[in-house]
Amino acid sequence: MSNDPTDKIERNGVTLGYLGRDISFVTRVLRAWLLEDTAAFLKAHDLAAGQVALLNLIALNPGISQKQLADAVVLKKSALTKAINEMVAASLIERRKEEGDQRFNALYLSETGTARFTAMRKDMEASQERLMAALTPEERELFFSFLWRLIDSYQS
Repeated sequence: MSNDPTDKIERNGVTLGYLGRDISFVTRVLRAWLLEDTAAFLKAHDLAAGQVALLNLIALNPGISQKQLADAVVLKKSALTKAINEMVAASLIERRKEEGDQRFNALYLSETGTARFTAMRKDMEASQERLMAALTPEERELFFSFLWRLIDSYQS
């Protein structure tokens, strides 16, 4: 038997050992709970999980390119193109040619997309508050600063 304190981490009577400090394992468990929690939100707003982030990023960055969007959400171009095509078909977003470079497709929310974004924003804030309720505002800031530091370490 080891004296390593990580051997003592338990959840629901199951010893997690070193997995209790394994980022892949812990984020996978967290992701499973997040997906379960957000299922009702997605159904209420008739969106797929990936579409929520895309709709928000396009709303926050009108005219964003598909490459910029792919970089922001860490998606391959082919996967993003499929999602964008689905959102265009659903009349949530529009592709527009920008002056100066006709090869460049800028992405904008459509009228329908703007209405959907506006309707879901309040629910997103309530969901975020519920999901983060276990942490104080200071802990939330620290939590996100650590996560972004990890993400930044992969991008450099």
